[in-house]
Amino acid sequence: MRAISNISVVLNLQELKRNYRADPYSAHPKKVKGIEHLNQIAKEYGYDIVPLVELLKLPPSSGRSGLPLSQNGDVKIVKPANLTSLFFVDLTNCETTTEEAYNASEKGRLQNEDILVLSAAHAEGYIGTNTSIVRLDKNERAICIGELIRLRPDTSKINPYYLTLYLNSAIGKYLLNYSVRGQTVHLYPKDIEDLPVLLPPREIQDSIGNKLKEAIDKKIEAEEKRREIQEIFKQNLGDIDFEKLGGYTYKFSQVLEYERLDPHFYFPGFLKVLDLLKNSGLKIEKMSKLVEFSRETINPSEIDEFIYVEIADVDITYGFISSHSVVKGSNAPSRARKIIRKDALLIPLTRPYRGAIAVVDSRYDGAIATTGFSVSYPKPNSPVDSYYLCAFLKSKYGLIQLTQRMSNANYPAVLEKDISEILVPILSANDMRTISDKMKNIINNLLLSKQLHSQAMEELNRLLGLKSVGDES
Repeated sequence: MRAISNISVVLNLQELKRNYRADPYSAHPKKVKGIEHLNQIAKEYGYDIVPLVELLKLPPSSGRSGLPLSQNGDVKIVKPANLTSLFFVDLTNCETTTEEAYNASEKGRLQNEDILVLSAAHAEGYIGTNTSIVRLDKNERAICIGELIRLRPDTSKINPYYLTLYLNSAIGKYLLNYSVRGQTVHLYPKDIEDLPVLLPPREIQDSIGNKLKEAIDKKIEAEEKRREIQEIFKQNLGDIDFEKLGGYTYKFSQVLEYERLDPHFYFPGFLKVLDLLKNSGLKIEKMSKLVEFSRETINPSEIDEFIYVEIADVDITYGFISSHSVVKGSNAPSRARKIIRKDALLIPLTRPYRGAIAVVDSRYDGAIATTGFSVSYPKPNSPVDSYYLCAFLKSKYGLIQLTQRMSNANYPAVLEKDISEILVPILSANDMRTISDKMKNIINNLLLSKQLHSQAMEELNRLLGLKSVGDES
């Protein structure tokens, strides 16, 4: 089988009989070129190319469909949405199933360091996206559904993290993407058994794979810290049983107290949070007492080039700026006006319920942000810092208050005046310091995780003779 153009290949009858396939996917030029490229690398450096199935303890297999849901179940159900761009399975918000369902069959059961491949999609480009490795604690159990294929690497033959990265490389994606069948684009376990895997010496595998492992370790540690922060707030403030929105009434005395006429503000679940804070026995301060709102702006058209931060650049789960764009002053968006400094607190004025709240780290000191942010700094004598405020506002106690103060149903938004009215609990000095330190640890871990992930992928691309992630050459 040989590619003769971007749309054509030549293959003989023996190859068709061996593969039992004559569909366009099985002989797609990108797949054929990928295999040719692997053979060239293997020949040049003396590496082996091994069929995938020979590197596994078990043949590839699909997950299990029709799993019953159980709110009190201990077994997590892994779906395609749990696969991530960091190439590990995020088990944070999984639905659960019963013990009986888990024990009914081995099909779909997961072990630590299994690998999951997306096997069903409506278009060919999605197969092979975010192939992810499973991380399970000793007593944690999970099972995957039928839209995923389970791979169980033999760790004596291959580093499982190297294999995960390899399957996410440009070549790995082509090999998976063009092993599909049918108009609805489905990948079957049998069709990837002979997928060629470039197998360098173990020390090279470990150098690449261990970087991904450390990146995942840092991400998992960050999630543990986030949960610990939420638990500190829960212990101090109590839990919230938040009912669904329904009919309700409110009193004119409440309108006088809060000086608001919008009915949305008086939803009982929202008011419950305010009552929880007021009855906590803690000192409660308004944001206006704790921070100064920045008015520092600039006309970016006077700058040759600048770093621009938008609301979409904020990691909504963890509270840091995860990306940015570099913009020429002559092409500056009209909203690019606010100067941000290290330790600034960014709060989105539009759709604040999403939680795109962040602390500015040193990388973005002096950058320009959209006017869609409220930018503030703790007052000189404030008992709290930006990291504590960020953690609180991202907690349900903070997000509910932001949601409560939204106006404009078509595009929900808040004003800085609304933010200034947010109630903030002043916990013990030790608890606030602990929360602040954990937030800093979270951000540092996530930045390191991102760096290690990039290093691992770059090292793999050099091994595969690719210039960059996604390079087809």
